[in-house]
Amino acid sequence: MTDTTFILVVEDDPILKNLLGHTFAGKYQTLYASDGNEALAFFDQYKPAVVLLDLMLPTMDGFAVLETIRKRTDTLKNVPILVVSNLGQEKDKERAKTLGATDYLVKAEVSIEEIVAKIQTMLVH
Repeated sequence: MTDTTFILVVEDDPILKNLLGHTFAGKYQTLYASDGNEALAFFDQYKPAVVLLDLMLPTMDGFAVLETIRKRTDTLKNVPILVVSNLGQEKDKERAKTLGATDYLVKAEVSIEEIVAKIQTMLVH
């Protein structure tokens, strides 16, 4: 077992990925997936402590990734998942929460500092 804390960032926006990368540098080992299939492969391989998940992704959307993780039968099904999406409608938030999202933030309404603070809180619990 390793002491490395992995954060899996599932985001297809290169600007946000780059911003998060600089923010997490030196604090956490950060993995980046650009689509749902890549996210699930990294999830199995690295067993991240927290997942930062966008919903609008190519090949497999974030809802499907969320559902797949929560249907697992091992302890990884309980990994905190922070959804950060442009989908701000109540129905999208409710769907994500119903599927097991730990928390939900709308990109247009949140700062990078708020995202980092949420992740740090999730890592403590």
